[in-house]
Amino acid sequence: MKKQYDRKLFVIFGTMFLLMSALFNGATISTGVFPAGHDIMLIAITIMCFCNAYLAPQFIQNDERTKRIKERSMFYSYFIILGYMIIMLTLLQFNFLFITAYQAVAILAALTIMTVFISMVVLSKRY
Repeated sequence: MKKQYDRKLFVIFGTMFLLMSALFNGATISTGVFPAGHDIMLIAITIMCFCNAYLAPQFIQNDERTKRIKERSMFYSYFIILGYMIIMLTLLQFNFLFITAYQAVAILAALTIMTVFISMVVLSKRY
């Protein structure tokens, strides 16, 4: 019973964050300052909630498979995040991207959150 409750709770939070991110993103796009920072973090939290809803039944049982998924996910995410940083540094260095430091950190944090949880979902299907 508790397993199903956790999954439903993550879906409810994911839906709530999806609606909030749609509202915030619509507002920032209409004002012309789209990657404001907080709006991208709401998208990342939405993805995190839906990924946790998918992973909750598997991660409740803390077995070898779960540990392997978490280890591999962090391993792959590390290199993908380094790739994000290299791309962002290149874009900023050659002035292809004009953003503030807050926006850059928010984008990297959101990409980190999304990468870790999406890689867990992909690896849970693999293992």
